[in-house]
Amino acid sequence: MNEDLIRQYINDELAKDVLREPIRDDDLLLERQILDSLGLFQLVGYLENEFDIEVRDEELVPANFGSVRDIARLVREKQS
Repeated sequence: MNEDLIRQYINDELAKDVLREPIRDDDLLLERQILDSLGLFQLVGYLENEFDIEVRDEELVPANFGSVRDIARLVREKQS
């Protein structure tokens, strides 16, 4: 599932030095400072390559990147 791939990427590439335990699908990535502005752009690059989608600037809002669930929903919407 998309959630698994997204969660794994965030855990391995963006949160490895920030967290002691892996993130869950409903963890608040922005509020817990797991995802910062640089990490957001790295994540967008990953999403665009991995899922063959394009994330527009106006989609870079907390509602789309607040949690793994939010990100997976955005990916599903972009793929359909």
